[in-house]
Amino acid sequence: MKHLFFISIVFCFLNCNPIKNADRLAEKNKKTIIYPEFNFSTEVAKKQLEKGDGLIKGLLYKSTNKLSVTGAKSFGRGIKVDLYPVTDYFMAWYQLREKKENKKTVVYLSDEAYAMRLETYTDDYGRFEFKEMKPGKYFLQAFMSTSKTYSRDVVVGTNSYGTQFYQKENYNVVDHHRVEKFVEISKSGDIIEVKLN
Repeated sequence: MKHLFFISIVFCFLNCNPIKNADRLAEKNKKTIIYPEFNFSTEVAKKQLEKGDGLIKGLLYKSTNKLSVTGAKSFGRGIKVDLYPVTDYFMAWYQLREKKENKKTVVYLSDEAYAMRLETYTDDYGRFEFKEMKPGKYFLQAFMSTSKTYSRDVVVGTNSYGTQFYQKENYNVVDHHRVEKFVEISKSGDIIEVKLN
């Protein structure tokens, strides 16, 4: 009987060890990172990002209530928007991401490709601009969060007759979004308007 007690104590200690639990959780949630098997050309990307006289104007938002009549929107305020030149390497990355990315696998650009981008930030109304763009195809990407507030009735007590008393409790649900879109400037001087949603 003593041996069984000792074994159960050791087993409990091994299972209750917070470091081992953290290690198990980290291994369970481990992500695989993959990169495109394609050579990135810095020269091609730099050439596409040279100054021109085109303009990309955009609006960043997410619909927060699709069932409402007005279609409530949450505008991305102060959100970074990245612009990537669409090269052969970039398309290889995008296609690989479409095929392979899931909860356990992430597809990254190489450090050199990631460095070849332009950045801007949205204003208080979700508007952004990329000025002096030359004709070509570009990829816009932004990450933003939206929050919705809900309420529910929670039992806060009962009286001596068994009647339950309720109180409203508010809670928030936060959603994270990766918002992306391809845009193309066809000719010099074009002004492209885009809704990034």
